[in-house]
Amino acid sequence: MPERLAEMLLDLWTPLIILWITVPPCIHTAPMNQSQVLMSGSRLELNRLSEEQRVLNRSKRGWVWNQMFVLEEFSGPEPILVGRLHTDLDPGSKKIKYILSGDGAGTIFQINDITGDIHAIKRLDREEKAEYTLTAQAVDWETNKPLEPPSEFIIKVQDINDNAPEFLNGPYHATVPEMSILGTSVTNVTATDADDPVYGNSAKLVYSILEGQPYFSIEPETDREKCGIYLKSTNLRTLVRKQLQSILSD
Repeated sequence: MPERLAEMLLDLWTPLIILWITVPPCIHTAPMNQSQVLMSGSRLELNRLSEEQRVLNRSKRGWVWNQMFVLEEFSGPEPILVGRLHTDLDPGSKKIKYILSGDGAGTIFQINDITGDIHAIKRLDREEKAEYTLTAQAVDWETNKPLEPPSEFIIKVQDINDNAPEFLNGPYHATVPEMSILGTSVTNVTATDADDPVYGNSAKLVYSILEGQPYFSIEPETDREKCGIYLKSTNLRTLVRKQLQSILSD
């Protein structure tokens, strides 16, 4: 399973786009312009289990205390442990029962009512639903009387690089006058990626040119969906029509 997950995370998507650039003969022209504690006022705590999350617990900066996280598209023979609910009213005598309600409670997320362990029992897709809002409560095991007020928290689905970036509205056609100066803007290409732009680099777009050098250049990395292609050489007299092949990866 770790090997499979590593392959998913390291997968490199490289869709191609074809761009036709025509160079009509003309006189010289000017260039174109361009737990983690569940803070609820009660003693109900949300204890995270991974080492990374314990480090965040120590640093605290930028951390949202009422969240849990689960990796999307993860599947295995056993349910995935997401986190644990705990109250300091519980002395370990098993007289407290933990109840989970809200988005996906019982169908996607299952709680051990004795230990407070929360497991994901289904494979999750962040592009379908990015987060789940649930409510936790501790009650007396025999009477079901609430021992504390209900506490709301969020389980966020962490993204993996499982979506290929795509060029939009291609193939593109552009015209550049003969004898244009270096740096002339030829055209812009537009791309998008459905992965999470906030978590990791899954949605980062990297552009390059496979065919079309040394005549044209492209901005390799950008945080924008739109990327510019520029004139790199003025020796275009023999270049009547050029097929420019651009590659996009993340």
